Amino acid sequence: AILIMVAIAGLVYALLKNEERKRKTEQLVFASRMLSLEQQTLNSSMNRHFIFNALNSIQYYINRQDKLSANKYLSSFARLIRKNLDSSQSNFTSLSDEIERIELYLSLENMRFPDKFTYQIIVDPEVDTHTVQIPAMLFQPYLENSIWHGILPLKRVGEVKVEVTLHGEDVIIKIEDNGIGIDESRKLREQSDGQHIPQGMQINQNRIELFRKMTNQNFKIVGPHDLRNDSNGKQGTIVAITFPTKSAIESALNS
Repeated sequence: AILIMVAIAGLVYALLKNEERKRKTEQLVFASRMLSLEQQTLNSSMNRHFIFNALNSIQYYINRQDKLSANKYLSSFARLIRKNLDSSQSNFTSLSDEIERIELYLSLENMRFPDKFTYQIIVDPEVDTHTVQIPAMLFQPYLENSIWHGILPLKRVGEVKVEVTLHGEDVIIKIEDNGIGIDESRKLREQSDGQHIPQGMQINQNRIELFRKMTNQNFKIVGPHDLRNDSNGKQGTIVAITFPTKSAIESALNS
């Protein structure tokens, strides 16, 4: 009987060790994939089109001898690049830091297209932006998509709205625009082969899927999809990104 108990205990121990090895291997695979996706995210946030256009804008202000605008644009551009590089060192960043990144990006694009769109960022007072941690560099691809493919083709002034709300242990960020909509944008892209199509949204989808697998938490992206007005016409696009608060993430990762 003792031998049988020892054999059973040995078998259980072997099974547990095997499960532990499998779990560690899986974590290493996840970490490797996450590192690759983080690098892709950085490349997407600082894509050659954005940097080329930003430098052209600085040159434009210099040629006009508009030193104030040139300095303002250059300062915001440098801060955004630094934030992107700093955030590439970690999977997560504070929501306050990410909101500052959003404001920098929107202000740069608004300086380039002052008569094309306005923007607003609304944060629920219940959200503690300094303690809430979110995946870094998550939102620029959606803002870029809204501005370039939704609003710039408009013949009127467009608007981009970013709204941050808290739902229990989940934070939801909605990015909404009143542009031409997905279907019309797709048609225009088909007619213009050289137009830049942001790849960051697919990278983000992969990141969110990986975070969900790693933590078993409520990471989710819904959209972008078309908004419709009462007459069922296109009225822009919306995307909603859901992620757990820092405490929920840490709890899942440490379990």
